[in-house]
Amino acid sequence: VAWQLHRSAGCCNYLQSVPDSKKSNAVTCQPLVLTQLTVCPQVRLRFKEIQRSKEKLTSHVTREEFEEAYCELCTRPDVYFLMVQLSKDREYLDPQDLRLFLETEQGLSLATTEGCWELLKRYEPSAQGKERGLLGLDGFTCYLQSPECQLLDPEQLGVCQDMNMPLSHYYISTSYRSYLLDDQVHGRADLGGLIKALQAGCRCLELGVTDGPEGEPLLGVDFTIRSALEVVIKYGFLTSQYPLLLYLCHRCSPGQQRTMAQHLKKVFGSRLYTPEALPVSLGGRATTLPSPEQLKGRIVIVGKKLPPDHEGSDGEVSEEDEEIGGGGPLAGRRMTIPGEEELGVVLVVPPPSQPRKLRLHKELSDLVAIARTGSRSFYAQRASHKQAQQQSPPSSPSSPKDLVMFTKRTLTRVRPSSVRLDSSNPNPQGYWKGGVQLVALNQQTPSAMLDLHRGRFTQNGGCGYVLRPAVMRDEVSYFSAHTQGCVPGVPPQTLRIKVISAHNLPKPQGSGAKGEVIDPYVVLELHGVPADCAEQRTRTAAQNQDDPLFDETFEFQVNMPELALLRFVVLDDDYIGDDFIGQYSVAFECLQPGYRNVPLLGLAGDPLLHTSLFVHVAITNRS
Repeated sequence: VAWQLHRSAGCCNYLQSVPDSKKSNAVTCQPLVLTQLTVCPQVRLRFKEIQRSKEKLTSHVTREEFEEAYCELCTRPDVYFLMVQLSKDREYLDPQDLRLFLETEQGLSLATTEGCWELLKRYEPSAQGKERGLLGLDGFTCYLQSPECQLLDPEQLGVCQDMNMPLSHYYISTSYRSYLLDDQVHGRADLGGLIKALQAGCRCLELGVTDGPEGEPLLGVDFTIRSALEVVIKYGFLTSQYPLLLYLCHRCSPGQQRTMAQHLKKVFGSRLYTPEALPVSLGGRATTLPSPEQLKGRIVIVGKKLPPDHEGSDGEVSEEDEEIGGGGPLAGRRMTIPGEEELGVVLVVPPPSQPRKLRLHKELSDLVAIARTGSRSFYAQRASHKQAQQQSPPSSPSSPKDLVMFTKRTLTRVRPSSVRLDSSNPNPQGYWKGGVQLVALNQQTPSAMLDLHRGRFTQNGGCGYVLRPAVMRDEVSYFSAHTQGCVPGVPPQTLRIKVISAHNLPKPQGSGAKGEVIDPYVVLELHGVPADCAEQRTRTAAQNQDDPLFDETFEFQVNMPELALLRFVVLDDDYIGDDFIGQYSVAFECLQPGYRNVPLLGLAGDPLLHTSLFVHVAITNRS
């Protein structure tokens, strides 16, 4: 049959006949195959078993022995059993079988017979199979491992959301001092951190600038601000063309502020956005903010701003901290405001009545397009709500709803606590569900928090902007960040995931190189509003090495789909401590139904070559 003939013919592409006085059919492999035989213990073990079973004393491998091992090792049992089930005990799929599979399992309701023929020709490797219109086991395996069958909806690989809404309607990928190595106090600066953040799609960078020698402002203690700006202009628009927010935190003298302003204008040139009208602020209404599409290709400066009617070369501005959350120098300590515990964020104490002052040069102030107004605007709104609450029914907004309402009109930023020494990160989901657009994370610190950040911003083409849920944008809507049940106006959905198998799992970093088998299991984490947060796991596949079969189904209820994130984590079960093997995080709205391939990533977010999970996804009540 076609697929069997193809496999035999395929072996010939990798083998060369080697004349031998005793074994005319002995073969040697091309360098690529020799490499695979050297590095793959599974392949070496299989050839040893074949030779042992035939009581061979030579290490030569015959063509028949190679074909036997090749067909066995390249056959995935999970795919084989699926094909037999779909084809009614035949070991191939014809166009009708394929169309039924695409419609009923893969969610492609518009699949046509002609399209199935095109798919068959694209993935069936044998000429015989293409001629007869049959998709064999190898072709079906190639299809299931192709980009078409990835868990992430391919539509999300490009910009697919409306980019004409105000900036405050989007979550924005934000970096927090990613140029610092080691820790946030004594860590050295490295411009490579800025490059990595920009390449990862970050659209808001924080630069901490101080006075330097010879009148040149410094980024950290190692680099001039000009060198940092040159990195920004070189790499800032390679990954995304949408606006880059440059968040300036400086304690420079007016003279060095003027120098910094001159560098900004000279290095950025026409890409620097300087609004003709009055600048918008972090406390301004959403309608005053331009859209990502309007600011495409531009660099927007965020910083302190002098009043519009100010006269003179410099003036005083408040030096109060500008973010909601994360502690900071406002009072030198953190405290949890009553009512915010369930929100999952720690808010700063209210700003002092007379904050410290900073001398700001007008030339730098004129370049600021988005003014930092300080966290006092949030507390002022809270105070007004409290006054209104005394004259309104008990259904007035509570604290978590206050924050959601605040972010409907305001571009708001949070950052990791300034009192911690390391470069750790908070859980961004706690802020996203409160509506905060700019959740600044240390991009240099591998962690589950950064995995969730990548999962959030992989969608919409990885452009760094993701549209917030409709309930966070509409003026008239009800949503609380600590929702414990159904969200009004949002129908809940049910997610069923069948974890079928894993493939080519590597040993955990630091494990022994020889004689060790892994005992993997898969953890499924659902992150979202409190009602959605859940975690389930498969059994441990004891000593099943790198291709375990699980075949287990899990169910989750999702009350707020637009906020939910699904994270797969593969761990090695060990009595001392479970070791990390790989993970993958994805937004719930980006899941494709059907049989899907889940590419696993390493600790630093880098792809693990050929390492994946094979799952089946079903979602009910999906609009």
